[in-house]
Amino acid sequence: QRATETEASSPTVTTSVGTPGGSDAVASHGRHEQTEKQRKRQSDETSCSVEVYTEKPLTEVDAQPDYDPDAVDVNSMDVAPIGPGQEHAMACQTSQQGTNNRTYNIGPQSTVHIYEGSSALEATDDSTPEFPFPLDQCQNALKLHYQAEMGQLQPLAWNEDFMMKTDDIFTDVDLLLQSPKGGNISRETLPSVADALVARPDCPCPRRVLIEGQPGVGKTTTLSKLVLDWTKGDNKALSEFDLVFYLALRKVAESQSLVDCIFDQLLPEDSPFDEDGLEEYLQTNKNVLIVFDGYDEWEPQESHDISKVLSGKILRDCCVIVSTRPSRTSELLKTMRPDTRLEINGFHQENVSIYVHKYFSNNISKAETLLDKLNSSYLSTGITLTPMFLLLICILWEERDDVLLSDRLCPLYDQLVLYLITRLCAKEDIHFVGDNMPPNIATAMLFLEKLALDGLMRGKLVFEEEEVTHYSIDVLGTLLGLGFLHKQRSPSKLRPSPQYSFPHKTMQEYFAGRYIASYVTAKDESAGRSLLEENFGTVRKVREMDNVLIFACGRLGRKASVIFQYLVDLHKKDLGLIEEDFYTFYDVRILKDWVRDTKLDNLASKVDYTAFQMTGLFTDTPAVFFAYQTYMETTLLCYFEWGQIDGFVEHFIRKRIIQFSDPTHRVCRALVQVMKCDQLRQAQKGSPQQCDIILRLLHAGKYLGPILDTLGACPCIAELNLRQSYLGRYGPTVTRPSLQLSRQLPHLKRLRKLVLSWNDLLPEDAQLILPVLESLRMLEELYLSGNDLHGTSDIFSNILPFLIELKILKVFDCCMTSAEIISIAHATVKNCKKMSIFDFDSNITTRQEYRRIEQILSLTLPVANELATEQRSRFHPAAEMVGTKEGRRMFAKYWSSKAN
Repeated sequence: QRATETEASSPTVTTSVGTPGGSDAVASHGRHEQTEKQRKRQSDETSCSVEVYTEKPLTEVDAQPDYDPDAVDVNSMDVAPIGPGQEHAMACQTSQQGTNNRTYNIGPQSTVHIYEGSSALEATDDSTPEFPFPLDQCQNALKLHYQAEMGQLQPLAWNEDFMMKTDDIFTDVDLLLQSPKGGNISRETLPSVADALVARPDCPCPRRVLIEGQPGVGKTTTLSKLVLDWTKGDNKALSEFDLVFYLALRKVAESQSLVDCIFDQLLPEDSPFDEDGLEEYLQTNKNVLIVFDGYDEWEPQESHDISKVLSGKILRDCCVIVSTRPSRTSELLKTMRPDTRLEINGFHQENVSIYVHKYFSNNISKAETLLDKLNSSYLSTGITLTPMFLLLICILWEERDDVLLSDRLCPLYDQLVLYLITRLCAKEDIHFVGDNMPPNIATAMLFLEKLALDGLMRGKLVFEEEEVTHYSIDVLGTLLGLGFLHKQRSPSKLRPSPQYSFPHKTMQEYFAGRYIASYVTAKDESAGRSLLEENFGTVRKVREMDNVLIFACGRLGRKASVIFQYLVDLHKKDLGLIEEDFYTFYDVRILKDWVRDTKLDNLASKVDYTAFQMTGLFTDTPAVFFAYQTYMETTLLCYFEWGQIDGFVEHFIRKRIIQFSDPTHRVCRALVQVMKCDQLRQAQKGSPQQCDIILRLLHAGKYLGPILDTLGACPCIAELNLRQSYLGRYGPTVTRPSLQLSRQLPHLKRLRKLVLSWNDLLPEDAQLILPVLESLRMLEELYLSGNDLHGTSDIFSNILPFLIELKILKVFDCCMTSAEIISIAHATVKNCKKMSIFDFDSNITTRQEYRRIEQILSLTLPVANELATEQRSRFHPAAEMVGTKEGRRMFAKYWSSKAN
């Protein structure tokens, strides 16, 4: 037995001892039972056991009269061969069997049987757990935790009394649908994240979900609501999961395993199971949902369990949801390879009103006053669509009615900081007047600003106690009292000291921006530029740290010129190579192989290009151009935060082209100021060619409204491209985007190209937009493909006589009948003598009707024969071809040619 305890990994050893006289074979019944129990216990506990037999040995050994058991040399033992018929006897006397059994002679009448094969009994014992995993108790523990911690949220670290119900969240979620072969992506609004787990035609079993969203848009709160819905058990998609684990990645330590994280963040210390039991359950069950929140707040390591879960190296059968800012989406697309992508967009305008009324439920008049002020300045379509920023506005408005409300972030945070300082001074009876902060608070603020920037540069959002106390323990107390730092429990069981973090990542970015602003203000221009080169040396770094620069510009005021000159120089150095192609792509559509160009390494990584390529599928935009655009967006927001938008027009709109694809609501709000700026208006006084403005806003979505209302301020717009901007989807009938557009188009007298393709326009939208086109007498190109224009042929017949300059008309796939197409064709032939392209493919026409339309067009068009040949070669889906292999082949052949 001692051999068993010390040599657990050695082969199985069976000892048989006996004498001819049988004296050793005499044993009491109790001793025999004890031997059997010991043998079974040893077999259960280890893979090696010593079994003592008192029966007669299997091989006959002659007694040696001078035998001394203490003098036995084990190394010189002879192997006694097993005789015929003895194998069965041996097997009957032991519970162990093996393929390399050996028998050793160790003395008179004594042998040792060694079995090196695996034990059948052990295999059975290992495969059957002694105790089943207590699933019900684990479920109850998780549900109690979620209900206690997530049923109500404490959005403000400095106010423990202010709580919000998670069910009061109204964030919008868009599902990004991509075709199985990687074609165009479309959006579909979902009621909640849970709906993304329901089977779809393109994804029968969603198991890997990526959620992205801008800072403060409500990613954490949305996921909190998800797990809270699981506890209620009334969501069919979520009820399929036996266990749901929500892990905040910012709290994950480098040394922690996945199970360690679960126990540390979610489970009580007296759980009726241990880490090994939970780990075994996770490995053998697929009805488990793991939610990772805040990938952008975690520094991934390839060897970490979380990285292995994301990459599918472990727990491949578990369902995984992970959230991140867009800046880290590219990494997850490569690592995680999600089958489902979601985008959290924040509030609708209607949500803003509901939220404000709930916040001021005891003071309706205060709520109405705030909403009136927001709506009058279009703030209800700007930063208030971000839940966190709207909350801050409500807090400030509750304190004082004269709070400065703007669509800029820096003034909002400046007022919040002032409010918190005033609050602490009043609480501790400290005199505070004007901008002169008390010395202890001023010292703490300087320390915090440096800590914020150093942390972001190192990818660090959670700080150890020694990092925040090495300056002074009093400084830490002041920062906690102000609410600028939040104390949390360390995930390390070996070092259980507390950790500290900013209430939100945007708060850390704000204080980092304050540090840069303070440094530039205190130093000369060369020192400020050196700081920028050190921390923002590439376009890629500027994109990753965009909010820091934006806050810095907001704090600097006129001295921000140092930052802007640096951004201009960096643009010339790293982006000059692709600037021309960026602005001409939508005309010539010639694409180089930019990904292979090593000169673009500083612009974006290959992983970034993967993300941009996915985003570009919305608008047929090459990935490299999104890398260019994101830099332009950062620069635009820096000027916008500074309050001097003319500088952006002067340095970055030199080609008179304003071009953005899939812009955020903050970018759209900044573009409103661009459309109104004096620099742009002054340029309109030149010749027609010099002052023409090209405005391309592709996939602008619900944020387009304020821009549409400012179109009339730029009558020199020569091209307006609003492709895939969902003009027919968002907004009630009274304020729908199509109505806004119809009111502004008559002011664009110099418009020569109008692109409204793929906008989900319905016949009622077309009835608003089409009639006003008759005032655009210079219009040469009109793109309306991909909308429902059924029943609008009469309107076309009425407006075409006024559009005598029209050269291109595209109504591809517009749900129009052959009679409607024929009516439009007659009007085109009669009035538009310069027409060269009339694309009416994929409407409801038969082959015979299609040929008739060709005949009508061939009567007077200058390029009639060429046009007829082109149309015939591209002919797609006649009624008799719908669903045929030939029809599908033709459709696939020329779909890519329908870019507009």
